[in-house]
Amino acid sequence: MPPSAVTPPEPRRPTEAARLEIARLPTATPLADVFERVTRLAATTAHVERVGVWVFVDDRSALRCACLYERSAGEFSSGAVLRVADFPTYFASLTIRKAIPAEVAASDPRTAELYAGYLQPLGIASMLDAGIFVGDDLVGVVCLEHVGQPREWTTEDRDFAGSVADLLAVRVQSAEAADWRAAVNAHADRLAELDKAASLQQMTAGLAHDFRNLLTVVVGNADRLTRRPELTAESKGIAAAVLTAAERGVELTQSLLDFARPTHQPPAVFNLVDATADFLPVLKSAVGRSHTLRFERPPQAGQVLIDRGEYTRVLLNLALNARDAMPNGGEVVIRVAPVRRAGDPGRYVMLEVSDRGAGMDDVTRAKACEPFFTTKPQGTGLGLAVVRRVVDQVGGSVQIESAVGRGTAVRAFFPRVGTSTGGTVELPALRE
Repeated sequence: MPPSAVTPPEPRRPTEAARLEIARLPTATPLADVFERVTRLAATTAHVERVGVWVFVDDRSALRCACLYERSAGEFSSGAVLRVADFPTYFASLTIRKAIPAEVAASDPRTAELYAGYLQPLGIASMLDAGIFVGDDLVGVVCLEHVGQPREWTTEDRDFAGSVADLLAVRVQSAEAADWRAAVNAHADRLAELDKAASLQQMTAGLAHDFRNLLTVVVGNADRLTRRPELTAESKGIAAAVLTAAERGVELTQSLLDFARPTHQPPAVFNLVDATADFLPVLKSAVGRSHTLRFERPPQAGQVLIDRGEYTRVLLNLALNARDAMPNGGEVVIRVAPVRRAGDPGRYVMLEVSDRGAGMDDVTRAKACEPFFTTKPQGTGLGLAVVRRVVDQVGGSVQIESAVGRGTAVRAFFPRVGTSTGGTVELPALRE
């Protein structure tokens, strides 16, 4: 047969070529590198803006982003958390079907509850999610997120997403234990800390409730005594002191209840720079006239996923701590910046609140975030404990830098879920 009669092989479709490339990744490739290569390849092949790999953590109570690739920026991020309790319909759908092709995510019943807080702020119109199953266990999800106008997911799109999830399941199943722990960030120490915190909150709630009831009786009777006309001025002064102390006790028990039973709303994506700027009038009032407030902000830092009320609670606690560290007045500096940390592939938006107060030694610094630990005569020891809990729940971390006589800087790192347009600050490895 003459050479011209030979039919050339039909070129592979992009999705088939992508599957083969994923399957041929060396077995020894670390799981984090696999996630990066797969998300980049999937975004390019499927022509979507964002592709993420999310894995279950904390006894399957949440999904944590192990890797997210944004195609237009060519950047990776990780760490954001979606909790089952906040989006029950979406999580229930994951367990029912292998894939969720939501072409109009705003109205699709499986994804509608994600729309206002997550999809809409990021411009995501359509989603295609495929479960990562190891045996019969759902261990994670591959998410294709299309930005712009709603998109119809073809059969080829669905098959591709499903095959990517299956190939990742094989890699997850064969991954080294250390690689998998790094991906899910759910090692034994973290789970033990979460269990300890939950037990402490439950105990605190019971004690605070009982003390508040007892103090209410004291407040009522002390108030009645201060109104008795036959009492001497000295007796009325003693009753007034009892009333003041009891009212302070009621305030403290309410703080304990707030710590033990925090109000929780589903998180939402928002710009941390804008949210901080909007809250500055409240902060200026809180720190008082003897202290000045300076806000250092970049043009853009990126978007994070957290309940805005919880974020402002973190910001207020840190600002008040900085104020209290300078009883004679001083400057409280608030800084927001997009950052990367040495040895960590994730990208974060950092909130830093610093003061020029007395500072802390290493022993005090190490205990500063523990519940009920305080160096203040009138403190509850809950401010930094609340900060750490809030930041931890959204997949972030807290760092404290302090030296005696040189002041303190508290930094909260929030996983970035949306690209920043400004430069990124490179930080040294995190010091817990």
